[in-house]
Order: sequence, then C-alpha cells, then structure tokens
Amino acid sequence: MLADRTPLHLADGRTKFIYFIWVSLLAYIFYDYILTLVFLVVNVTLAFIGRVARQVILPLILVVLPWMGFAIPILSLPLGFPWNQTVVYRLTIFGLELPVYLEGLAWGFTWPLRIGVTISAALLFYLTTQQTALIAMLFRFRVPFKFIYMVAATLQFIPLMADEVRSIYQAQLARGLRTDVNLVKKLSNFVRLLVPLTLSSLGKVQTRAIALESRGFSAPVAKTVMYDIRFKTVDYVFFGCMAAATVFLAYIYATKGYSPFVHLKYLIG
Repeated sequence: MLADRTPLHLADGRTKFIYFIWVSLLAYIFYDYILTLVFLVVNVTLAFIGRVARQVILPLILVVLPWMGFAIPILSLPLGFPWNQTVVYRLTIFGLELPVYLEGLAWGFTWPLRIGVTISAALLFYLTTQQTALIAMLFRFRVPFKFIYMVAATLQFIPLMADEVRSIYQAQLARGLRTDVNLVKKLSNFVRLLVPLTLSSLGKVQTRAIALESRGFSAPVAKTVMYDIRFKTVDYVFFGCMAAATVFLAYIYATKGYSPFVHLKYLIG
C-alpha cells in the first residue's frame, strides 16, 4: 500500500513511542497555550505526512473543541474560578458587564490543547505502527510475553467483535427486531445483542486458549519473535530533530520560563 511507504510508517515503533512520551511531557512542562498549540500543529502535520490526518483530526474535533467550548466560558468569566485576577476584556450582556479573566481563559485553552497533543501523538503511534512491529517493539523493551500477547489479542479482537456485532444486529433485524421503539424497549433489544455476542466471544477465547496451549504458549522456554526491528535513516532524522528541539526548548525554558509567549503563572490553590 502507498500509505505504508510514508516516512512515518517506515519509522521504527520505538521512535514513535519515544516521540509520544517526549511531546506529551513538553506539553505539560510548558504552561503556554501558544507553544502547546505549536506542538499540536506539529502532530497534525505529521498526521498529514503519514496520511492518517482524518483519523487524527476527527477525535481532536470531538474532544478538544467541545472541552474548550465548555471550559472557557465557565473559567474565564466570574463564575467561581478562584484564581482569576487579570481582566483582559469586558463583555456587556443584557446591560450586565462581565469581566473576562486571563487566568481562566488560559486554563480553558491550555488543558484541552495538552490533552489534544497527547491524543494526537498516541494516535500517530497506533495508526502508523503495524501490529507485528508493535509486538517486536514490546519484545525489545523486555515486556513480559503474556502482556505482549494480551495487547496483540486486544488489537485483534476489537475489529472481530465489531464485525460480530454487525452480523448479530443484521440477523436480529431479519428476525423482526424493531428499532423504532422507546428507551426501555431499546435496552431490551441491547440485551438481545449482548447475549449472543458474549457467548460467541467466549467460544472464540476458548478456541484460542486451546490452540495456544497446544503450541506450548506456557512452556518455560525463551520466546522469540519472527519480525526483527532496526533503526533506519528516518529514525535517526527523527531523533536528531527531537534532540535539536529539546536543546532549543531547554534554552527557551532557561531564559524565558515555562510560559515564554503568554507569560502566565502556574495556579497554586
């Protein structure tokens, strides 16, 4: 596939996981919504490079924007946020003058953007890392093999269960299941879907457990993986960019503090 040839797909899973940790820490070290927005823009740019922009941007729209729309009016107006001090604007609503405070406004912007940075970086890692590469990465990190299998099985079962739900739902519709009903009836219909889904999942788990034991999954021997992972040129370029950015941001932090552009103060209750 063409998407699998993008630089982000070619990068080692360890590189993308380190980037996820790195950019998430930076988003929380700095208390500056302009700088945090820059981190988010970088993640979205990487999503376009990796051709997964739609899968990354849609969760951001569903999480970050509603959070901002809910938090900013509550925190920036005199509605109970105790750290508000600096008035940056005054709104007149129905003849009532309401001050808009910088502290609440910054808090309402910064925290959703921080969460957006973490979500987008995690999605970049997940959407551009093949399952075999992810398992090999966990193996290189010396994660217990049972935990590695638990992660791999979860990734496999989610799409399988989604297909199973669709099949059961279509079967129930063919048997006369009605959807134009009240809430109580919908809950009853949900049980009709849940019971066969649960029984089917238990059957798949039992079959898989028997197959694993027959292949010596619990045998006390050293486990190996067939997929080998190595750092490539794109990984070293990635690390070089992160190192340069770390040096630059460390200089910014040392000279201008944790809020170099907005000049905010940490709120301590």
